[in-house]
Amino acid sequence: MRTVKIVTYSRLSQSSENFIRENLETSAALDICGALDGLTDDNLKMMIADPIGTGVPVEMEDGSWLYVSHGQIDQQAKKVIDKLKASGAETVMMCCTIPWRSLEGLPGVICPSLVMESTAMSLLPEGGTIGVVQPDGITKDEEIKHWKALGVPVLAITISPGENSLAELGDATEVLAAQGADLIVLDCLAFGRDHWRHVRDLTGKPVILPISLLGKVLDEAYG
Repeated sequence: MRTVKIVTYSRLSQSSENFIRENLETSAALDICGALDGLTDDNLKMMIADPIGTGVPVEMEDGSWLYVSHGQIDQQAKKVIDKLKASGAETVMMCCTIPWRSLEGLPGVICPSLVMESTAMSLLPEGGTIGVVQPDGITKDEEIKHWKALGVPVLAITISPGENSLAELGDATEVLAAQGADLIVLDCLAFGRDHWRHVRDLTGKPVILPISLLGKVLDEAYG
């Protein structure tokens, strides 16, 4: 069994590691680290996004959130992955559904956004519409761009898996379905099986759950 290196976009917390191990449905061995491990709050404040909507939310030591430059996190992740590959890692997965352009196409590197895009397009009927559930209203307009770039109609809503209830998620995705979404993507790795099941049962639409999809990809290739 091959060990897969998992790199989160932030500093790795114990709660994040526990969630990944409990919800990434794979038999592959996992070794997890964060792209921003070792950086202090002061370091991160030097990487603040401008404008804020182009950033990525990173939790600070006091529990507050800072929107850090997506480009600088991308560069930092590339450095971490280069070190992992140099030390012998064969397979690395970026544990975030946001596109990471500097990592796309690198040998042995799995980018979730590419897996999700190809899966969505293979399931979408001709002339169909993708409904995307984004976790952050501040960055929604930026993060929806790669879905729109696929050249198909896209509808988007904002629901946080950590802050909104299942009922709120259900209500919002029922609206997506009523507006014409043929397929629903829960566009964050923090969405879990309960979210997937609730949306599928309420809407009757195919629902893509990234953390489950990626676990199946890892199992097929490396489990």
